[in-house]
Amino acid sequence: MTSLMEDAHGNIWVTLEQGVLKFDGHHQYEYTVPGSNSRLRSAALYDSLHLVVADQAGAMWLVDQNGQWDSLVAQSAGMVNHLQVKDQKVWIAAKKGLKVLRDNAIHLVDSGEVLKLVAGEKELYALFRGELRVYDYSGQHLRTRVAQWKDIFLSEDYGLALANGELTIRKQAGKLIKLSDENGLPQQDYKGCYADDNGVIWLFSNKGLVKLESLDWRTYTDLGSASSQVFGICQDKENSIYTGLVSGFAHVQNGAAKVYDRANGFPYGLTLSIAAFEGDIWLGTENGLIRKSERGFQEVRTPGGGDFVFSMKNSSNRLWLGMGAGLFSYSNGRIENVSQKNDLPPATIFSISEGQDGSLWCGTYTQGFFRYADGEWQVLTEMNGIRLDSLRFSCFAAKNKNELWAGSLTEGVFHFSSSGVSRIPVEKFGFAEIQSMAISGNGSVWMGTNKGIYEIRNGNPAHIIKLPYVAGQNGQSCTPQSIAANRDKLLVGTTEGLQVLDLDGFQSKKPEPELILTDIKLFLGQNNSLPEYADDSLRFTLLPAEVRLPHDLNFLSFNFSGLTEYQKENLQYRYRLRGQSDEWTVAGSRREAVFPNIKPGEYTFQAQVSRLGEAWSPVQVEYQFRILRPVWMRWWFITFTVLLLGGLTLAFIMDRVKRVNHRLRLENALLEMERKALRLQMNPHFIFNALDSISSFIFKKDPEKAVRYLNNFAKLMRLTLESSMEHLHPVETEVSILKNYLELEKLRFQGKFEYHIEVDDEMDYDVGIPPMLIQPHVENAILHGLKPLEHSGKLDIRFILEDDLLIVEVEDNGIGRKRARELNKRKDHRSMATQINRDRLRLLRVSMSEKVDITIEDKLNSDGTAAGTKVVIKLPAESI
Repeated sequence: MTSLMEDAHGNIWVTLEQGVLKFDGHHQYEYTVPGSNSRLRSAALYDSLHLVVADQAGAMWLVDQNGQWDSLVAQSAGMVNHLQVKDQKVWIAAKKGLKVLRDNAIHLVDSGEVLKLVAGEKELYALFRGELRVYDYSGQHLRTRVAQWKDIFLSEDYGLALANGELTIRKQAGKLIKLSDENGLPQQDYKGCYADDNGVIWLFSNKGLVKLESLDWRTYTDLGSASSQVFGICQDKENSIYTGLVSGFAHVQNGAAKVYDRANGFPYGLTLSIAAFEGDIWLGTENGLIRKSERGFQEVRTPGGGDFVFSMKNSSNRLWLGMGAGLFSYSNGRIENVSQKNDLPPATIFSISEGQDGSLWCGTYTQGFFRYADGEWQVLTEMNGIRLDSLRFSCFAAKNKNELWAGSLTEGVFHFSSSGVSRIPVEKFGFAEIQSMAISGNGSVWMGTNKGIYEIRNGNPAHIIKLPYVAGQNGQSCTPQSIAANRDKLLVGTTEGLQVLDLDGFQSKKPEPELILTDIKLFLGQNNSLPEYADDSLRFTLLPAEVRLPHDLNFLSFNFSGLTEYQKENLQYRYRLRGQSDEWTVAGSRREAVFPNIKPGEYTFQAQVSRLGEAWSPVQVEYQFRILRPVWMRWWFITFTVLLLGGLTLAFIMDRVKRVNHRLRLENALLEMERKALRLQMNPHFIFNALDSISSFIFKKDPEKAVRYLNNFAKLMRLTLESSMEHLHPVETEVSILKNYLELEKLRFQGKFEYHIEVDDEMDYDVGIPPMLIQPHVENAILHGLKPLEHSGKLDIRFILEDDLLIVEVEDNGIGRKRARELNKRKDHRSMATQINRDRLRLLRVSMSEKVDITIEDKLNSDGTAAGTKVVIKLPAESI
């Protein structure tokens, strides 16, 4: 493989000796070079549709997206090492010089073998053997740099050059950085260099890849012949850095370090602490306090002679000294015993920290903390119920008089404040021992450990970041009390030298990491058969797309990853499954999302990535899929089931109605038969009474009346027989029957009563009434009410139409029901007609839905004596 590139359409092109390969993210296409003897040497993107390719003999072609090869120029370019295209001019790095293809011809620009070309915005960089020559795009030579050049690289953000064993880095902002083995670059034979979109620089060497993750770090490791271990650090007003060493101290200025030890005038040995005060540098050494000024080194007498000065702090126009004999301060040319003056218990001061409000905290080995705030000193042996001692806390940093961060070798970090105490467990720091601690102006807490440097971004325990190093420096152990956050720099002392971090550059916003979906797994299936349910695949990943899963394959997991080599250990992720929940699940550094028992429906998996302490990136991963409903939940099945159940229900109802109607017809037929039977019972009863009357006339030898009675009886029988088989007959017929019957009864009971029949004028004569329904009540009125009277009685029959009711009233002025019952009781009379009529009314109520009603009223005179009886029958007014 000689070339690898990506075109404007996102296709990946690979140049091989016998042709080119194109991969569009789904499929691979191989386009073979014309001519069996051609061996391709280099290729470059010509435009959005073509690739320019050159072989070892100097022949050049244009290859389009479909693999069509077209000769670019008949002239040979000679053996080609590299191609570069700018504004559709092809620049050729050839064995015999720098050439350019323009106007369909190849022109020589400069002689000598050219190894590589890099196209800048306005200039072309040509790497010759031992030289870097720069040209404009007209071919004019501009300048030459002579060195042992290995490689050059140019991007929008960086310019890189490898020469003479040194990497030169120029940022677009103009900042120039040079790295070598003297300041942190591993000593290797480097062959090439590259900077990715995240600002990470890669070096190719004889031993593999070297990664430079951050250019904001500077490392100083050559700090003395005895040891480069750093003990104390400070920075003066001129941004010069001073560090304590095993045999002296070092002064770092303008990227260069100068060491002071016994060999060059500093015989005081180990320097534990260091501070800048009154324009001079103060050094706490194993031989006492030393002051470095323009006049040289001066010994400063302290109480107790050459006692160790473990820590120093410049604060409130005083230099505070933490010593074995207690706390001291220096100002105006004299040293004061602060511990003795303020009755502080005797204790060795191992560290001093100043809060942002000017408060002063002093850590002791045996007496907890001394705190100076609001003009007075206070001894704190415990805070929030936690004992403060050096066995538990190895370092600390004060934020103000009420807030303190403290580090432990075994328990992590404690945060004390007015609201209580909290602890960040040691696991969050990779079980590292916290050796030193400082707080920067933005509230971030910086910690030096035996496993590197950590930051609690803005004091937020949820944002713990492990800092990257210059290549080759990972895992350096930090030394106790050797960290300082001064203005725009973080200074850290390690067992191998000094680390300096540019805070402005480090905390500036970096390119957002790209997030990709790396895998999708289907559980509960056989051999992860997810592609079987997909219609397509995602570009380049070849993961299944547009997946439609059956309802019982609903256990999915998604794997994703941030594509960045910058602080990749500090990436955090979150995800959600739209359609199931709109809430984000924060996964931390975990790169897998598992969803069991997903219900049928349409879903979109979304994921985001960010670095700790930074805002979440826009949604970069979206994956849509569908869980199909089971057959019994799909619309067609539900529709079919509803129709089937509806049809079955309708069939059942229709069958039920049919059966009910059949039963009702049978019941109505039975009722009708019962009514007919009752009517047939009425006729013999009436015939018996009529014949009894006729026999009475014959017995009395009154043939004329017997004949007349017999004629009326025949007429009545004819009407009765005609209507007895009908359920209803017209009121007119009922009135005719009643008149014939009453005439017979008048003839039978001569002079006993008179009658009157009244029919409502609004009544149609097609209104029906059950046959022989009124006659029994008329008969009762005559026999039991009017007949016992000593005088002639009166019988009124009225047919009234009221709304949808037919009302029949039978009213007499006879002896009343009470007197009639007394007479019948003595005669032992039992009325068959009354019982039969009651049975008929019961059947009528059943067939007419309880719309039949009968009431019998006893009429009384004003003195309470009987005045007769009134029967009221109410029927539905039904037409025949």
